[in-house]
Amino acid sequence: MLNLILYKMTSHYYFENQVLKILLIIGFISISNAVVYGQEEMQDAIISLEFSEENDSKTIIATAEDQDRLPIEDLELYFFVKRTFSLLPIGDAFNATNEDGVIEVEFPNDLNGDVNGDVVIVVKIIESDIYNDLTIEKTKNWGTPIVIEDPKDEKRSLWAAAANAPMSLIFIVSALILSVWYIICYIFYKLYKISKIKPMYN
Repeated sequence: MLNLILYKMTSHYYFENQVLKILLIIGFISISNAVVYGQEEMQDAIISLEFSEENDSKTIIATAEDQDRLPIEDLELYFFVKRTFSLLPIGDAFNATNEDGVIEVEFPNDLNGDVNGDVVIVVKIIESDIYNDLTIEKTKNWGTPIVIEDPKDEKRSLWAAAANAPMSLIFIVSALILSVWYIICYIFYKLYKISKIKPMYN
């Protein structure tokens, strides 16, 4: 009787283990197929940029199309201006294309460019569910030119370069440095005089 009970319990656990293994295999296959299917569905979008200027208004016009040249609706695009160490976002927090695949973003008028006023405008597709990530860069003369002053023409001030520091500050710092070196030299001189003193013996 005991052997029969043990046999039934062993058979029951074995059946449960087999069912669990089958479920795990089915789940793994389903996940793998989902990943492969998702990768196959990703497409490349085509983004074209146009620029419009009317009076003091500057507008970036982006058009999104698929590989069949059909407009892409509700595609989120992100607009930036390249700065020295990062990208500066412009436009709204969320910029989605309309039914014609077009979106317009106003460019700010108070951004600095290089010495010629050139700025690099960056448009990105980021983490879309259907389309691959994409980055487009265009250089446009829409920035405010940076004026680099000649150091020779810079006035003397505390925040100026070393060559244009105030004369009073240069005099004080020089006097302090000379005082420190005088004290150091005086100490070495005294040590030298002490080393020349001959010991007295009775």
